Amino acid sequence: MSAKVREVIPLQRWHCSWPQLFTTRRPFNHRSRETENRPFLEYMVRPSEGTDEDDSDEDDSNEDELEDKDDDIESFNDQSDVRRFMVGMLGEDDELESRDQVDLVANFCDKSKAETHARETTKHVALLDERCMENTITDKRGSYRPYLGPLTCEKLRDRLSRKRFRVDSDENLCADETEDKQPDAARRIVFITNLDSFAIEALATTVALTQAPALQNLFYKHLANSTSIGVTIKSHGFQTFSLEFNIPYYVLRKSKEPCGDIRKQSNGDPLRTLRELPPVSFLSMTTNSKSTSVNEHHYLYEATTSIVVTGSDHYIWAAYAFVDTYFDSRESADGYHEWKGQRRGRADPLAAGQINADDPIWDPREYFLKVIEIRTDLISMEWSQIINMLEAEHQQSRTNLFDTLLSNEPKVLARGKEGVKNFMEWNSKMTMLLRILGKKLSDTVAAWDTFRRSGIYYFDDDSVTLVEAAFERLKDHLRKLRNLERELGMDNPDGLNVIFSLESMEATNSQQITARQLGNLTVITIIFFPLALAANLFSTTGVLPFAPNLTTFIFVFLILAILILTTLVVLSNWRSWLHQVVECNQRAISFYKTRFVGEDAPIIPPKGPKPAMCLKRFRKPPTHEDLETGIKKD
Repeated sequence: MSAKVREVIPLQRWHCSWPQLFTTRRPFNHRSRETENRPFLEYMVRPSEGTDEDDSDEDDSNEDELEDKDDDIESFNDQSDVRRFMVGMLGEDDELESRDQVDLVANFCDKSKAETHARETTKHVALLDERCMENTITDKRGSYRPYLGPLTCEKLRDRLSRKRFRVDSDENLCADETEDKQPDAARRIVFITNLDSFAIEALATTVALTQAPALQNLFYKHLANSTSIGVTIKSHGFQTFSLEFNIPYYVLRKSKEPCGDIRKQSNGDPLRTLRELPPVSFLSMTTNSKSTSVNEHHYLYEATTSIVVTGSDHYIWAAYAFVDTYFDSRESADGYHEWKGQRRGRADPLAAGQINADDPIWDPREYFLKVIEIRTDLISMEWSQIINMLEAEHQQSRTNLFDTLLSNEPKVLARGKEGVKNFMEWNSKMTMLLRILGKKLSDTVAAWDTFRRSGIYYFDDDSVTLVEAAFERLKDHLRKLRNLERELGMDNPDGLNVIFSLESMEATNSQQITARQLGNLTVITIIFFPLALAANLFSTTGVLPFAPNLTTFIFVFLILAILILTTLVVLSNWRSWLHQVVECNQRAISFYKTRFVGEDAPIIPPKGPKPAMCLKRFRKPPTHEDLETGIKKD
């Protein structure tokens, strides 16, 4: 990667340009080597040497201050190594990124260490690669220390406790003659799975002063499951750089039993949570639906990948990676070790085996970009698997619901309301789950957007484009999650409408059943009521005018049955009969009007002619004058 110097950076980007100091080999004298070889805990404040007798005349106030300081130092030294490491130098607690990060990391280690079984300490959880740039002209691998394979926390601690650099008057970083006949570990790669208290203690007790701030921050963010991508350049004292990548996410795995995280927080809860994906199989109500296996379930496991690359220049730096793999063994120290021999060279675990460790990337920025590109692609694949599964489950739930509503099977219709209620319950669970997933993914996208506004200008390699493309895929996944959440929200009112429709269908079916039952009861009444009435009449003496015997009983029974049937027929048809009578009358009246009176004549003839005849009978004959007047008018 070419260096980005201030002379070629626009003014508005000077604040985030890569210092030229890191691109050249910095002076590395005897004192610098001692500093890199000495653990950070050795620089902690210790009780001071005894004071001279000449100081006995100091005033009481100074003595009280010294006593208080000694008490603080003694209390500090009594703390655990991890707590002392997280606190750092006395008086530097104001520089902590979060006030609770000391307690969070220290309490986790105390809780986890007390509850960890002995067999957990024998697991292979780490891989270590140490080399320097000596002899890269003849051997691209450089000068490297022997590869030890997968390491336990104890072996990792023992390995890191060795001197990282030789100490002599020669300023050559990678001389052939060293104290232990091994080259310097100027480039150190540490990969740890399922970070626990033993791994934290192994690093805290061996890391050098220059790398302590980066690991303090990495421990806290990994355990707190926080999201961040950024570049930190120390502005005071001995300048160092830190490139960090902390991304929480979820993975989807199918198994009979969940693989919970055995690591515990200080309150006893698992460090990483798991959630069972709400099953959609119980929504199927049709008899021909495919039944899913009841022995396997889908689980969502919380995971975090934390990576930091820190150093003093492009020649002396270290990379640390913490990856959660408690849910399966796809990415384990033993798994990466087995790749050796199957492929050319060794697998770089930070890059998920996609980089040959024997063909190392020496530039820390280029290495960081390549690693986060690969890791982001892996995280994107996990999110893609989750989203595809959720979309398939949503589509299956709708299909099952429609099959229930469109089915003609009585059993399915009888359980239709229950199926819709199950659908709404599943819908609510999925909506809540989508909100949790969306929040996690949106934090990742927001962290990248923040990095693009500032930290990305520390890099000038084409790998930035590839990393940005990987995060664009994460943004697409976030949009799909939002759309799916919106569709589930729209399904809730539809579910209520379906419930109301099913209740109406149930009421209609109930009425039909009641009507059929009443019809059956009516038939039974028609058959047995005449028989009961006849028996009642024959049981009363002195009422019947004839002698009671079987013949008369049958005769009376038939008469009563005919009367009851006639009554039922009349009661059932009297409205239609009355309607027919009215129609016949109307047709007769219409026929009368057309036949005898005329088409436009009223039904009842007017009564006017009779008074007119009476008036005509008593009218006087007209006079001669009246006749003449009438002729003139005409």
